Amino acid sequence: MRTELEIDQGRYAWGMTHDASESAASVLLGIRGPVAAVHTPFDDKGRLSTKVIPAYAAHLRSSGIRTVYVCGSTGESLALSVAERRSTLEAWMSTSGDDLRVIAHVGSNALPDCLELARHADSIGVDGISAMNPTFGRAADVESLVDHHAQIAEAGGGRPYLIYEISAFGGVAFPASEIVATSLGRVPGFAGLKFTSSDLIQLQLSLELATEHNLQIFFGSDEQLLAGLVLGCTAAIGSTYGYAPEPANAVFAAFERGDLDAARLAQRRIAKLVVPLLRHGVLRTGRTLLECAGIPIGPPRSPERRLDPTERATVLAELAPLGIRGLDPREAIEC
Repeated sequence: MRTELEIDQGRYAWGMTHDASESAASVLLGIRGPVAAVHTPFDDKGRLSTKVIPAYAAHLRSSGIRTVYVCGSTGESLALSVAERRSTLEAWMSTSGDDLRVIAHVGSNALPDCLELARHADSIGVDGISAMNPTFGRAADVESLVDHHAQIAEAGGGRPYLIYEISAFGGVAFPASEIVATSLGRVPGFAGLKFTSSDLIQLQLSLELATEHNLQIFFGSDEQLLAGLVLGCTAAIGSTYGYAPEPANAVFAAFERGDLDAARLAQRRIAKLVVPLLRHGVLRTGRTLLECAGIPIGPPRSPERRLDPTERATVLAELAPLGIRGLDPREAIEC
């Protein structure tokens, strides 16, 4: 495993165009397909345990995943200390090699933490930096929100920057397309959005701007992936892609070859996968399924808890007909 000082920044196209926002954005613009929003590993006492990350990365590679989104909402970022987030990102960078891109989420309700995390992410050579809107407090207007992101992006050295638009988290509720339009020329390295919202009108308006300005809109709703592709997205960031990427890969492949019937069938498998996640808790159920797929990711951070044996058995029985690798109860007895 490489140490922080051994990380090769030369593989990053961004490094050759430090002050060019358009070139910075192009690093993320070339990403296609599903991107795994990864879970943060803990031991049974809830302590950070990064030793599993190399196996986690190998699992993702074997599943066709080539980009990870680290310490986002799936990664329980707001339940982690700054030191834990730094250590987690360093572990992913040390195992990324030449074939796994890393986008670091640095968002926090505390702007000083965002700035420290952005500087750190820049210093170790990530492919992109991202931050969600603050979930505590409220920007008075779009300009104030964009200025907030501009400070974080500047601390990140102009690395490709994604604003994480997630309407389910409180704090702000401005139209995504207005955020995109206002960010142009104001947010260093602005590369687009991680769009996790059911507002497909705003998705369409944002995609129109993205096409015009060479930005990337990563679709963030796994259960509606096909809708995002039809409207114009070419990449998606989601939690299920970390432990059950096969249906999403199938949606992308079928859509690309123009087989909408096959794409719809694959999309329904994702929808059926998500139903028990919503019923039992997306975070804790996802962690259980990742363990069933062979990655000992540990329990969620308190106050959330693992699924109990009855809940786990119920979820696996519901998912068994989907035929997703690693999630058949006969294969997952020890999870």
